[in-house]
Amino acid sequence: MNPIRNQIVFKPLHSDEKSDSGFFIPENARSINNKGIIVKVGAGTSKTPMRLKEGVVAYRVKDWGEPFIEKDELYFLMDESAILATE
Repeated sequence: MNPIRNQIVFKPLHSDEKSDSGFFIPENARSINNKGIIVKVGAGTSKTPMRLKEGVVAYRVKDWGEPFIEKDELYFLMDESAILATE
C-alpha cells in the first residue's frame, strides 16, 4: 500500500502479554497498542509537506485510522495529524 498526500501507514506494536501486576492477558482481551512504527508516508502537498519519516516510532490518537490487514499483519491508514508524538 502506498499512501498519498499527507497519509501514513502505521503498524501498531504488540501490546504486553502481562499486566503491570504480572497477570497474563489473553490475546483476545488485549487492546490495540497506540504505539507503533510508521511504515510508509505519502509525498505530502505543496502547502503541507510531510514531517514524518518511515521507520519512526510514534504514538497515534486512540481509535484513529482505517484498519487493514496485509500479509496477516494489522496496519492503519491515517492522516499525519493523527500522530501525537515520536521517539
